[in-house]
Amino acid sequence: MQPEKSLTDTEFIALRDFIYKKTGILFSERNRYLLDARTREILSQARDKNAVSYIRSLCGPGGDPLEVNRLINKVTITETSFFRDPHQIAALTKNVIPEVAARHEQFGSRLLRIWSAGSSSGEEAYTVAILLAEHLKGRLSDWNITIFATDINEDAIEACKAGVYKPYTLRNVPRDLQEKYFLATSDGRFAVRDEIKRLVFAERSSLTDPAACKKYSGVDLILLRNVLIYFTTDAKTAVLQSCYENLRDNGYLFLGQSETAFGINHSFKLVTFVNAFAYKKPLPR
Repeated sequence: MQPEKSLTDTEFIALRDFIYKKTGILFSERNRYLLDARTREILSQARDKNAVSYIRSLCGPGGDPLEVNRLINKVTITETSFFRDPHQIAALTKNVIPEVAARHEQFGSRLLRIWSAGSSSGEEAYTVAILLAEHLKGRLSDWNITIFATDINEDAIEACKAGVYKPYTLRNVPRDLQEKYFLATSDGRFAVRDEIKRLVFAERSSLTDPAACKKYSGVDLILLRNVLIYFTTDAKTAVLQSCYENLRDNGYLFLGQSETAFGINHSFKLVTFVNAFAYKKPLPR
């Protein structure tokens, strides 16, 4: 039976601070209900349903790493889908991808690196892979393309690696692209075709770990959509600086439509498209 009691103030603060230390994600008082619900869900399946004992097992000396990962996986669940935000998809299709590809061909380089940061279960990364395939048409195999898909949630990363999705997540994918880049499975789901799947490299990584983020340097495009809203100002500053350093000159950063780098990072140049915007790393003066 699920525990009826909500977290006390002391318990909430202890868990909140622990999660922030591990992930950079801060649960505000406004989102307290979410942390409370996810924690009680974990406790409902545990032998010891006492919140104090559970918190001690996480935060105390020799904390159980399996329980730590279980908590992080539970509290970082996010809903996403393919071709999310049509205005940003249009900007990528009509402006950013053609520009980046043309620039590489101009200099005789067909090596593209893209980072889908906070990618959840991979729909965003595979969306970009499909957009690239559509732009390059039959020349996809002539390019060396790596799309890094990273997230703190291990369950999400495993889902990305599997590349098999329920029909609802494909609701925004045009029918012709569904037929072209997905295979129907026997259980009614859709699997990403190998030509697209091979472009995406998924691994667990924390955006608040500067050393880990250096692995994704020299990228032409970073997608950091609907991620910063979970971070404190200090964490946002550090993450945006990491993105700036990892981008190639003239590279693009896309945030969520309700997010901004204004007042946090002054190095980027704001670029506007039709009903969408992005941030560009300018050439050094």
